[in-house]
Amino acid sequence: MRNDSAVRDTAVFLDRDGTLNHDTGYVTSPEQLVLFPGVPEAIARLNHLGAMVILVTNQSAIGRGMMTIEGLELIHERLAELIRPCGARIDGIFFCPHHPQDGCECRKPKAGLIHQAVTRFALDISQCYLVGDKRSDLEAARTASVPGVLVMTSSYSADVVKARDAGQVPIDFVADSFVHAVDWIEQQIVTRGMRNRPKR
Repeated sequence: MRNDSAVRDTAVFLDRDGTLNHDTGYVTSPEQLVLFPGVPEAIARLNHLGAMVILVTNQSAIGRGMMTIEGLELIHERLAELIRPCGARIDGIFFCPHHPQDGCECRKPKAGLIHQAVTRFALDISQCYLVGDKRSDLEAARTASVPGVLVMTSSYSADVVKARDAGQVPIDFVADSFVHAVDWIEQQIVTRGMRNRPKR
């Protein structure tokens, strides 16, 4: 694993539903978690780069009484099982369990989950990225001053592009898939490492 100046204190924040797996409305059981093709391998690439991989996900199904925190933990255990054969891992999981009307500080588009992760892992926010499929993801990235990558893998994605074109939300890169998003992030990290390399 690399641990040079290009990746030290770096994290890639990942939305879950619609980004890593099919968004069925509410994923409330491990059996409903179906990953998009190439996701385990792409996460492993981020791991091998030395960047932390951190899940930041709204899970209002808990606040709506559709699922318990223990049920969510089972789903994330399933996620770990699905990516483990490729040598991939999630380094941290931060979730908002609240109902949208609760007025919490952690539900995206607010940046509370990102700030929690930055504090917990002593990250350099200027060296981080966020990948998501919804407008709330990209707005959270903007609030946290993190480059936002949109993946076109859910029914919400096209509306985010329209919002970008209307000047309502910034997008640093639009990717066809999560694999494509990791391609771009890897290029950014490698380029930054070359730029920061001491001159001889």
